[in-house]
Amino acid sequence: MNDLSEAFCTGVNVGISLYQKKVIEAHESRGHLKIGDNLYYIQDGREHLAEVLEKICK
Repeated sequence: MNDLSEAFCTGVNVGISLYQKKVIEAHESRGHLKIGDNLYYIQDGREHLAEVLEKICK
């Protein structure tokens, strides 16, 4: 692999690792994940199921 391709792959790997850390931190703190101007909230399966059932039963 040439130097430019290797640098690109390293950059992609670092970027993915940074976003993985942000997602894990947001999940552990039960906070939000901000990407650009958008906020995202991480739910586990049980939380999502409870939310869906609550909407259905209303």
